[in-house]
Amino acid sequence: MESLHLRADQRTIEKIMGVINQISSEGEVIEIVDNLTFDLEQKMILKSLEQEKENGLYEHDEVWTELLK
Repeated sequence: MESLHLRADQRTIEKIMGVINQISSEGEVIEIVDNLTFDLEQKMILKSLEQEKENGLYEHDEVWTELLK
């Protein structure tokens, strides 16, 4: 699966979202990740890799709770 990061003005984003919604309604699987979600997932992955390197394992929910503080 490919990824795309998009930066545009609000009007352009609305047009693109219209196209994405149309494609999605035709049965294609599309996941939309906003900047906040992307940043949090990136932090979670980096923290998990760091913990794994230190031989520490933590539950997914525990890591998310810590990141959301």
